[in-house]
Order: sequence, then C-alpha cells, then structure tokens
Amino acid sequence: MNCAANRAHDGMRNQLSSPDATTFRFLWRSRAWLICILGAALCVVGQAAEMKPGEVVTNSVGMKLAWIPAGSFTMGSPKSEPFRITNETQTRETVAKGFWLGVTEVTQKQWREVMGTNPSFFKGDELPVEHIAWHDAAEFCRRLGDKEKKRYRLPTGVEREYACRAGTATAYHTGDGEGALRKAGWFNKNSGNKTHPVGLKQPNAWGLYDMHGNVSEWIAQRPAKDLYRTESKLVNLEIKDGRDHRGGSWGLPAGDCRSASRHRNNGKYRYFDLGFRVVCEKE
Repeated sequence: MNCAANRAHDGMRNQLSSPDATTFRFLWRSRAWLICILGAALCVVGQAAEMKPGEVVTNSVGMKLAWIPAGSFTMGSPKSEPFRITNETQTRETVAKGFWLGVTEVTQKQWREVMGTNPSFFKGDELPVEHIAWHDAAEFCRRLGDKEKKRYRLPTGVEREYACRAGTATAYHTGDGEGALRKAGWFNKNSGNKTHPVGLKQPNAWGLYDMHGNVSEWIAQRPAKDLYRTESKLVNLEIKDGRDHRGGSWGLPAGDCRSASRHRNNGKYRYFDLGFRVVCEKE
C-alpha cells in the first residue's frame, strides 16, 4: 500500500516537472510578451533621457555648446518689420537634425588654445575673437575637430537664424524695437565703439548669448540650389568667394542686428567687428 502511494506521488511530481507542449507554448509566449514590455519601457526611458533644448556640454577648450533641437520655423522677416530689406523674403524652413551650437561667440582664449595666436584688435581673454577671415574661422573648426575627433563647422544661414530665434518671430529674440535689442546685445548705441566680454546680455530661450550684436558671425556658404540643406558634405561645397555673416555687431545700427538681417563680404575680408561661433554635429 505504501509502495502504491509512493508510485502515485512520483507520477504527479513527474507531470508537474515535465510540462506538455501546450504549457511550453504558453510560457514561451509569455516570455515574448515580457520582452516586448521591457523593450517599450526602455524606449520610454530613452525618450526621457533625450537632450533638451539648451542643454549644455563643455568641450576640451572650455567652450560651452548648447543643444539645438530639430524643428521648423519661418525664416526671413515680414514686410511690416522696420529696416527690412528685399533679401529677407519669408520661407518655411526645416532643420532636420539637431546640433550643438556655441553658447557664445568664440573667445580669444579659446582661439588661442586651438590656433596659438590672437589676431584681435580689442584684446581680452573673454572678448570675442575678431579680425579673422572666413577661411580662418573654417580652419579653426577643422583644427578643433581634429583635436576632439568630432565634426566642427560653421553654422548654415538656416541653422543660425533658427537658433537665434529660438521659437520667436520678432525682430530680436527679446522682442521688437531698440529697447528690446539693448537687452540682448551690443550695437552702435550702447557698445562704446568696442567689443564686450561674451555672455553679459540676456540669452535667448535656448541659452545662447550675443546672437544680436557684439561681433557679426561668419556662416557656412552654400551653392544657391542647396542653400537650406544641412548635410556635412554640402558644407564643403564652398565654390564662391562671397561669404555671409549674421547677427550684426557693436558698430552697426539696430536694423542690422535683427534675426533676419544678412550681410556678405569676400571670404578674405577681416575687420574688428567680425567673428564667429561653431557648430558641433551630433555623433
């Protein structure tokens, strides 16, 4: 009797420890669902960890770079905007990929760290570097990129205006009129005819300083048909001597410091109100 009971108990244990095909399929499907759930959770965590507009990193030469997200905006100015000129026709543009942009213009200290010289007329570590040609700025980007093993370059016109506006549609990121510009930048009525240390005025919504005034900033120039595209390979298609610069400067009137204002000079041109800031592409 005891032997029969033991055999029955062993049979039940074998059934429990050896699931049939139906049970096996159920467990496998449950495992698959668990993997899906975990994957979805990881996606949510990843999205939460994505960079926020204006998030800042610092590179090896002490340069702070703010994250500029992908997005669309209206480039140019409305016909009603004071000081508007004809090359500011409004168009709807898209920045397809986010990028890092210098929080400030490149300073003399940063330039010296990379280039070993200081060509500026006004001297000071925290003053923006100036009196540089377009080709000088491009060479700085190349050397900094080699130093950090990353892709540095000048911003395109679309990228620069998009970052300057940071979601605004007014003449300056602080609003309209000279009073708004005085909050945001140095121009001919408040500069004292000189550059000023970077980062003293009110930043825009993405944490960028001196997007209006102080020094005008060289930008990447493109063939006309590719003017609004941002792939790196097109940045290298520099086939014209004329180079654009944006933002206005300490020596220019308010109208030339607007978000939409555009200027052009020969790439060899150097002046003591002309500098730049850099883009670092996302890896």
